[in-house]
Amino acid sequence: MIRQPSTMKQIYAWHRAAVSGDAPPIHDGMPEAGWFKTRLTKGGPWVAVEIKVEREVDPMTGELLAPETMIAICDGFRRDPTRLWTYLKPITREEHAALATRREAIPEMAATMARLDPRNLATMRPSR
Repeated sequence: MIRQPSTMKQIYAWHRAAVSGDAPPIHDGMPEAGWFKTRLTKGGPWVAVEIKVEREVDPMTGELLAPETMIAICDGFRRDPTRLWTYLKPITREEHAALATRREAIPEMAATMARLDPRNLATMRPSR
């Protein structure tokens, strides 16, 4: 029996439902693939998080060679998605890209483990 990899439609079904306004269930320890944001510290800036499926597929047969596993990329680092999952807020792929760009453009956003000073929030603009 050939083990087929999950389709992109299956992998991102939960995320599509979440960003379209539905409220799909969140089960602790069972992350879903998609694009998210979180704060790594109270009062800190939003950080982009992507949860995706890693898999090894035979290029000749299309058979899944090992179990599919979920990984998270948070703040540019590979992380365990089960530890982050219940703290994530689903966002669109475009919002995720904009958040990652803003982090590079605004120095205060790059300090992800520091609280933001509310007095400086109004003046935070991307540098040109």
